[in-house]
Amino acid sequence: MTVKYLGESYEFQSENREERYGGDFNFYIQWHKHLMFACPSAYRAPGTMIMRDFMEQMFIPDYAQHPDTAHLDIEKLHWQLDHKDWQPDLDKSFADNGVGHMSYLHIRSPGLEGMHGVGN
Repeated sequence: MTVKYLGESYEFQSENREERYGGDFNFYIQWHKHLMFACPSAYRAPGTMIMRDFMEQMFIPDYAQHPDTAHLDIEKLHWQLDHKDWQPDLDKSFADNGVGHMSYLHIRSPGLEGMHGVGN
């Protein structure tokens, strides 16, 4: 379906802009072959949060239903940041690792192939 804008321009400030989050930011993370959810998970966290703390206190509890979570070794993950290979320092903050508002993180966990080995 084609949409036609009738005005001079279509300019507006996004409601999801960083300054609306009081020092926090939104980012997305997807665990490869662990798609219990249909899309990457969205999180809101302070840029000063240590990545190890995030994984242990937020990510792992969120995925606790998945049987592979009990075997997840965050030290052995393969990471991507905004679709580029990347290796974060888990003992540093998101900001120190270059993660920002609307970043997309993707993790792969060697040896964990999803429920029944079929990538979900």
